[in-house]
Parts: sequence; structure tokens; C-alpha cells
Amino acid sequence: MAKKLREGYKVGGWEKNTYAMYFFGQNIIYALVALNVQSLFSDVGITAASVAAILFVTKLWDAINDPIIGVVIDKIRFKKGRFLPWLRISLPFIAATSLFLFALPNGASLGVKIFWATLGYILWDMSFTLCDVPIYILPTSMTDHVKERSGILSFGRYIAVVGIMLGGIMLPMMQVRLGWFGTAIIFTVISTVFMLPLLFSARERHIVRSEDAVSIKQMVAYVGKNKFLLIFYGAMFLSLVTNFAQTLNLFFARYNLGNQDMASILGLLTIIPIIVVGVFIPAIIRKIDKYYLYFGILAISGVLGIVRYFVGYGNLAIFMVFAALHGLMAGAAGILVFMFTPDCLEYGTYHTGERAEGVAVSVQTFFNKLSGSLSGPIAMLIVAVFGFVSGEGAAQPDSALNGIWLCMTLFPGIGSFLAIFCLRFYKLREKDVQIMSGYNKQEISKEEAERALADKYGPAAIIAKMSISHD
Repeated sequence: MAKKLREGYKVGGWEKNTYAMYFFGQNIIYALVALNVQSLFSDVGITAASVAAILFVTKLWDAINDPIIGVVIDKIRFKKGRFLPWLRISLPFIAATSLFLFALPNGASLGVKIFWATLGYILWDMSFTLCDVPIYILPTSMTDHVKERSGILSFGRYIAVVGIMLGGIMLPMMQVRLGWFGTAIIFTVISTVFMLPLLFSARERHIVRSEDAVSIKQMVAYVGKNKFLLIFYGAMFLSLVTNFAQTLNLFFARYNLGNQDMASILGLLTIIPIIVVGVFIPAIIRKIDKYYLYFGILAISGVLGIVRYFVGYGNLAIFMVFAALHGLMAGAAGILVFMFTPDCLEYGTYHTGERAEGVAVSVQTFFNKLSGSLSGPIAMLIVAVFGFVSGEGAAQPDSALNGIWLCMTLFPGIGSFLAIFCLRFYKLREKDVQIMSGYNKQEISKEEAERALADKYGPAAIIAKMSISHD
């Protein structure tokens, strides 16, 4: 009989570090592809409207296949481990598809370019999905302690934000000197080196499976009944779908500021504050419920977006101060936002009796990628309406510069306030989640759980039969 894990902190330092390193490598390649592919497509001569169409089709498909991958992860059972095998499978495909996409030939016909771009981006997105779903839910197998899961995730997300920002700093300077394919080779190598150690160091100590296979119908019902999962990621969607700054940063530096290297300088101004402040986030969330921290960050982001638009970027010093503050808020939100899924998972199990980690995380990635599938195309359509001209080094009219600035400031600010409105309906709190976790693991009785939680969350469901293995 497997030995029961004691309540407390169980994951070693090197294992936590490799988990964070994986996020660093994953987000280096994400910074290359997801945040800059529209610049690649535009530079090779694909029109802004066509780029918008490519992004919409590929990202919408990717958002749709996330729940499918979630179902597959919940149904397929490897002999050893539940989530690590998927990470091992995905890594070579991510590297290969990244290089294929950025080998897009500049001299090909427009039709060939569009076909290559669409196929390459679909293949890359599907490869990335294979790792994106399991990496976020892996801490539920590494430890059964809610606070420790949050700590592991917060550190991982902190390093992820560092990775994506560092990628944003490196890319503009490298691309203008090495070209897109040379930059892709370097980014792919760095990404692979940092993602690899986790595949050998991580341990899945606490694997929970339903003894009976959960049907797709049950999984759909699970999502429908998990209101806090839908509320939180609905709020996240409103924030991210209007975050056009991520996709237009290179354009803004190149055309509005007149120097592509400024994108790297602005990235450096952003990364330094978040590196300093991000170190304290794990300690902060041990004292303050992460909900209140995230809510405050959204409020500050909303105010900053609106103020920045009216202040403008004529005074470079003031602009840089505001850019650093905006980057700090965006980075802190990026660390926090994906830490809510394990909490929603525990609530879903408490409320429905079913445990579906893959489905819960696929909802997270669905909303994340759906926002990306719409954010990029909408941003490109906006700048197209404002008269954006495709082609590397093309001269842009003043109207296009104004459209880019709107997308960098005012629209994201409005999106933050919309997210705050939605987030007001999210009532789940960490102290209650710890009780739910105890009931879900059958460490406390139904009566004990309901005595503490029924007034806020309703009666507890009968927990489906689970097989729980401990390493």
C-alpha cells in the first residue's frame, strides 16, 4: 500500500528550479512565435488584412483543439506519470515546427507564402498545446498541498514572465542583424536547453485518476457547473483580448519611435522592475489572497492605459516611466493569472464529484488562446483600417501611427476595467480551497466540509471513485 504523504512542503529546490526553467524556455519560444509572427508575415509582404485572416484561422483552430487535447490527456493513461510523458513528446515537435515556420521563403509567390504561414503556424500551435496543458497542471501531481502548488506555479510564472520579456529584448536587435531564420535558430536552441532538465528531474508524487473513464458528456457538464472557472477565465479573456500591445510592440518601436532597437530598450525597462518585484510575489500571496492582488493590478493597469494615451510619447522620459509601470503590472498579472486553475479544479471536484485536470487546464488555455486568436487579428485589422502599409521598412501615414498608439494604450486600459467588472463575481478564496482539497482527498467527511463551506458554495457532491497513487 502506498505511503500517505504528510501535509507540508515536499518538492525539492532543484525540481522547483527546473519547473521554472521549463517555463523560461517555453516562453522564450513563445516570445519568438506567438508575439512576433505577425511581424514576420508582414515583413515578407503579406498584407495586414491577410495576416489578420491567417492569425484568426490558425489561433481559432488552436483554441478549439485545446479542449480536445484536455480530454485526451484525461483519457490516455501512461504506465509512468500522467503529465510528464506529454512534455517529453511535445519538445521535439516545438523545435521542429518553430524552425519550419521561420523558414518562410521571402521570394515565393503570395499564395505560397500564405499557405506556408498558415500550415506552419497551425503545426506550431498544436505542438505547443501538447505542452501547455500538462505543464500548468503538473504541480497537482508534484504535491497535494495547495499553498505549495501556488508557490511552485508563482515561481514558474515569474520566470516565464522573465523569459518572455527577455525574449522581447533580444529579438528586435537580433532580427535586424541576423534576419528571422537566424534569430529562430538561436531562440529554438535556448528554449530546448532550458525546457529539457524538467523532463528528467520532476516527480509525479500524487497522481489522482478517476477509476472509471469520464465521458465527454460528463466533462462538458463539469465545465458548465464550474462557474468560477468560467468567470475567472472570462475576466482574463477580456483583459487579454484587448492587450494589443504584445502583438504591436515591434511595429511601435519601428514606426512610431523610428528605431527598432527601442523595442529592446523598452523591454529592458519593463523586465528590471518585474524581476525585482516578482521575487516577492510568492511571499505576498502567502499573506494575501491572490485574488485581491490580481484585482488591484487590473485596476492600476486600466488607469495607466488611459492616462498613457492622453500623455502621448512625445516626451521620451515620461513615456519610458509609464512604459515601465505598465510592464510591471503586465508582468505581475502574468505571474498570477494561471495560478487560479488549481483552485477552480478543487472547487469543480467539490461541486461535481468529478476530477478532470486536463479539462480544467484546457479551459484555461482555451480562453488564453481564444483571446490570442482574436487579439492579433483585431489589432492588425485596426491598423489596416488606419492605413498601415505592409513590407519591412515601409513608410507609415500618421493615421497608422495613431492606430498603433491606440492599440498600445487606450484599448488595453478599457479591457482591464471590463475584466474587473467580470472578476467581481469570482468568490473563490484560498482558505476555502484548502478545505475543499481535504474533502476531495477524502481526508475530512462530507459533513465537516459542508459545515465550513455550504453557506458560500452549496452542498458537497459525492466524490467519484478515485485512484490516488503516491510516490
